[in-house]
Order: sequence, then structure tokens, then C-alpha cells
Amino acid sequence: MVIPGGIGVAAIVLAAVLLIGVVVGRSRGRFLLLLGGLVAIGVAGVVIAYTGGTADKAAAMVRFYSIVVPVGAAFLAGWLCARGSLFKRLVVIAAAAILVAVFPFDAAGKASANVVGAVPTQGR
Repeated sequence: MVIPGGIGVAAIVLAAVLLIGVVVGRSRGRFLLLLGGLVAIGVAGVVIAYTGGTADKAAAMVRFYSIVVPVGAAFLAGWLCARGSLFKRLVVIAAAAILVAVFPFDAAGKASANVVGAVPTQGR
């Protein structure tokens, strides 16, 4: 997986998304903002992954997962960390980091592309 801008840029983006998640978790309409944030992350992932100009569904799905899973995990971890003890916050951040570290991006992208490709499209 190639990260545009390098690991430093990815770390800064994930830290910013984590802080945005904390702010959303501390706000009044936090459940609606959580849903809105997750939908926005999904839409941004679709736009970024599928504007690459490749016809390979598996590569596009791998790009989608490599964008959405880390950013979504950071946002959700920030939202969950907004309220709770220090121990709970550390456990949530550790769980999000482990999820991102062990998530099989390539295998999930290929499996999703196979499922998407297996669905027959209705021709006109």
C-alpha cells in the first residue's frame, strides 16, 4: 500500500481525524454527527478510490479499504474516547490501532471485488 505524502502525512491526518472524533463525541448532537462523519468518510473513500481511472475492481476496493478503515477507525475511536476514563481511552485507541495494523486490505479488496463482480447487472 502506497501512502501519498508518506507515513508522516498519514499520521498527521489520522491524529487530526481522531481529534475531530473527540470534538464530535463531546458535542450535543453526537449520534447524528457520528453518522454524518462515517457517511462522509465513506463517500470520500468512494470518490478517492474510484477516481484512479483503473478498471481493476480489486485494486479500487483495496484503495477504498485502505482509505476508509484507518480514517473510520480513528474517527470512531475519537468519538468513543470523548467520554470515559483514561483506561477506557487507552483501550479504545489500542483496539483501533490493532484493527488498522491487522486488517487484511488486499484480501478484503479482492474478496469484495469478487462479490461485486459476481452480482449480475441488468442490461437494457
